[in-house]
Amino acid sequence: MDTSSAPGRSGHWFLSQDTDSARLPVALLSGFLGSGKTTLVNTLLRDPRMAGTAVAVNEFGEVPLDRDLIAHDRDHTVVMANGCLCCNLAGDMEDAVMRLFSRRQSGGLPAFERLLIEPSGLSDPAPIAQAILRNPLLARSMRLEAIVCTVDALFAATQLARHPETRKQVALADTLVLTKTDLAAPEVVRRLRADLAGLNPAAPVLTAVQGEVDAAALFPPRFLDRTATAPDTAPRSFLAADEADAGHTARYASASLLAESPLDWRAFEAWLRRIRIAHAENLLRVKGLLNVAGGPVVVQGVHHVISAPVRLDTWPSIDMRSRLVLIADRATIEAARESWAEALPGLLARP
Repeated sequence: MDTSSAPGRSGHWFLSQDTDSARLPVALLSGFLGSGKTTLVNTLLRDPRMAGTAVAVNEFGEVPLDRDLIAHDRDHTVVMANGCLCCNLAGDMEDAVMRLFSRRQSGGLPAFERLLIEPSGLSDPAPIAQAILRNPLLARSMRLEAIVCTVDALFAATQLARHPETRKQVALADTLVLTKTDLAAPEVVRRLRADLAGLNPAAPVLTAVQGEVDAAALFPPRFLDRTATAPDTAPRSFLAADEADAGHTARYASASLLAESPLDWRAFEAWLRRIRIAHAENLLRVKGLLNVAGGPVVVQGVHHVISAPVRLDTWPSIDMRSRLVLIADRATIEAARESWAEALPGLLARP
């Protein structure tokens, strides 16, 4: 029997919590060129709580300068070159991570507790996230805990207007980190915060002070401590995104879809499949903590790619309602809300 998964009480197959806890926690650190990603990585790696972190760097250009700029154990650093194209980015990342795990298992590298991936500033982080969720070998060994995006307070307004990659990086993030705010006028920072809220109304915005941000504020608890007893099943930005909205001019919106009674997994899965097929390109993020047959089940996805569901042993809070949070363009959010309201009676488990 494959012990990587266990049957749920509903008769369907889910990853067990023990299997999920054994997977390596992974965070993506995106952000446009010059936005301070490498500076943030360096400050994070000086934090004792980040000891044992492996770093995968994806850079644009022939000379791997960022590897020299990251003051970390070079044996823990994997450099992925020429990752400016999304199709190459995901494949290169998969190869690099496989090499990293192979060297770790063979004893060529010390054991590491988590993986921090820094893609190129010209990259869309979605293919990397999708690879972690979709690739059977990666999904078996790793769990995506967070997507963080650095935003340059001086130049972000121009970058957001000119570069779709920057808008995508912001929209996909669980948490945004403003850098260089000490160099930008207060009014510029205020307008930028409004722009960011329009692109990603669910994401909290942190401010880096001389490149430093508290790791505990930046990452979920299970990224810093993979054995955390109270699983942080969804980024705080998602569970706090209850109908978050930045006004009618916002490019993206989020919605929290609720169910008071337990769901039938097969019916829910079919509903989510219909939403994914109809809105694959516009549905940026999916994150949910669902009540299936009375037990908590975690789901997450990027675009049309959904990871294997994970059944938890216990509820992380006393709230046992099903909560599914979506981030997408406004038209997709409205369509999903209407579809959920119409389909919900048929999604509930029979007594």
